[in-house]
This record gives sequence, structure tokens and C-alpha cells, in this order.
Amino acid sequence: MSGLHFLTLLFCASLAAAAGVVRPVTPVAQSVVLASASLEDWRYLAFPALHDTGDEVLVSYKRARSHAQDAGAALELARLEPVTGRIKERTTLARRADEIMQMGEWVRFPNGDLVNYIDAQRPGAATTRTGLLAVRSSDRGRTFGPPERVGVIEGVEYGYAFDSIVEGPTTWMLAMTFANLPGGKSVFPGRPMAGSVDVLRSDDSGRSWHRVRGLSHEFGDIPINESAFVRWGEGFLVTTRGYDNRQRLHLTDGDFRLIRQVDLSAADAFVQTFVGRPRLLVREGRAYLLGRNVTRPATEKARPMQLCLLRLDVPALVATECVVLDNADLAPVTDGYYAMGYFRPDPSGERFHVVTYRGRNGAAPDLMHLTFRWADVR
Repeated sequence: MSGLHFLTLLFCASLAAAAGVVRPVTPVAQSVVLASASLEDWRYLAFPALHDTGDEVLVSYKRARSHAQDAGAALELARLEPVTGRIKERTTLARRADEIMQMGEWVRFPNGDLVNYIDAQRPGAATTRTGLLAVRSSDRGRTFGPPERVGVIEGVEYGYAFDSIVEGPTTWMLAMTFANLPGGKSVFPGRPMAGSVDVLRSDDSGRSWHRVRGLSHEFGDIPINESAFVRWGEGFLVTTRGYDNRQRLHLTDGDFRLIRQVDLSAADAFVQTFVGRPRLLVREGRAYLLGRNVTRPATEKARPMQLCLLRLDVPALVATECVVLDNADLAPVTDGYYAMGYFRPDPSGERFHVVTYRGRNGAAPDLMHLTFRWADVR
């Protein structure tokens, strides 16, 4: 190969990367876990969150009538057979006639208790948080108690939990304050109810908590909400979705003090806006960002959402590859793609299983199960 030819190929590859070329991967299997059309009422199915027990996968999800503003919406629980995604049993985790139960977040505590933290809301002119609820299981997920308010933590009541990390006796959790709840205050113009994303810590399996750090302030008083984090070396890797339509990556030390951060939406052609309900995972020493994404630039008319997995170069804080897991053909998906994944061995290679939700052309969404060869995705 001539030197000129090599430089031409290198230049073209650089242009392709700058243009945000994405790589679609076809699942080896996909199925509808629960179809909205199979239900007589409360047919809007959304926001799945997973806990993998080994024998089964617990999925909490919103069963409702709309994306928001629907009093009486329940948080249901589906127990899945891990390989096929088939539902073994469905029950209700929480329901209140005058409130909205949604966005459950699982935490398996050091003592074995399993808790689902629920974003409880009340409809109105603006969505009003009513205080974080928790349903707890002390028999490793076989049965759950009634929903109870977490209550005030060092003068603050939180409304929305995002993610957790458990190490030894310690549990860290990301949660958000709201102006209408005790200790909360509005910090973003145009978002009168939105407050701060904080790191909380518990050393008694969630019976009590204390505030470690306010990340919104630590990261430069930025307007963030849905967030995720993983341990990275001696510190943490955090990703945040901003009310300013930005997706960011942040490296912190072990006390959650900022070391460095990058605006992915500005620095990376794979991310055109924020990533909806971002989830971080680490596998084989590599970090990945999973969630709802838009890969098409704003100059294009058709910009439907896609389910994407972004491979991250953590030292550089960039995404080096974008794998499209669903909607590579840019179909009119109008709601969907909050997602979580888990892994299972297979004789032909490890499988990556994803549970998500998807609705097309304004129809009520279904719960979906997608299976991939991890070797194809990673």
C-alpha cells in the first residue's frame, strides 16, 4: 500500500468517526415480555428496572395510562426466566389511588435485603414529587412489604433515586431533591421543582442514610437529573443527563470530588443530545453507557430515538464506538428505551440480555427482551 493510499484511508476513517458512524447489531433473539394490547386497561408499560437474582430476573415497571400525570398508576413486578425472558409471575409492588408510582430502582443491601425505591408523584399543573417510597424484602425477593416513605435525611427528603453501588458494608446511592419537599430548593431557571443530585451513603443496609456530596454543585452547578455511576479505580465514573440537553462524563476521587469531566454531547458525534435514563456497566475492564440515544444530527428531519450501547474510553472520557441495539432502521419509535442488561453463559459464547420498553407511532409501549452475542456487541 502506498503512503498516499494509507493517508487517504486514515483521513477517511477520521471523517467517519467525526461523522458519528454507528454500528448496528442484530439480536439473536427478541420477544415481547408483556404486550400492552394484551391488557384491558392501564396498558402503558414503561421504565423497567432489573435485579438479577441468578435464578430469575426481577423487573419493576410502570403500568399506567400515559407517560405521566396519571394518578393510580402502579409499579408492578414481573419475574422473568433469565434466558428466554418469559414471565413466570406478575404482582403489584405499589399502588395508591391518588399518586403515580414509577421509576423503581433496585438496591441489594449487604445484609441481603432487597429494596425497590419508587419515584412517587402527584399529578397537577407540574409533576409534584411526594417523597421517595421504598418496598423492602427480607427474604431475598420472594415477598415484599408495603410502600413506606424513606423520610427526611439530614434535613432533606429525596424524591427520585437513580443508581447504587454496594461495597462491603457500605451502600452509595444517587438521589435527587425537589423544591416542594423538605430541604429542597429550586436551583435551575425554568425548572422550578428540580433540585440537586446528591450522593447518599448507608452503612446499615438502608435503615439510615447521610449525605456525602452534592454532585450538581461539585460538577460546576450544572442542571442535571438522571445519573448513574460505577467504581473506577480508587474513584468513580459518573454520567449525568442534563436539563440543558447535554450528556456528561465525570471522573471523581473516592470522596466524589471532581477530577475531570467532559460534555459528551459537544465532544462526541455519537451523542446528539442527552442519553435517556443512562446506565453504566463495566465488563472485562471496559466501561459502557446504555440508554436512549439520538445518533442523527439536528439538521436531519428524521431523528427517532434508538437504543444504544456506547463503549467508553474512560481515561480520555470519550465514546469510541456506538452500537445500535434497536431501531437501526430509524422507525417511528415515539417512546421507549429506558433499559438495563444482564449476562448469561451460552455454549456458543456469552449472551447479553436487555430488557427495555418500546412504543411506535404513538401507541402504548410494550416491555421487550433482546438477546445479543456479547462478542458481537463489546
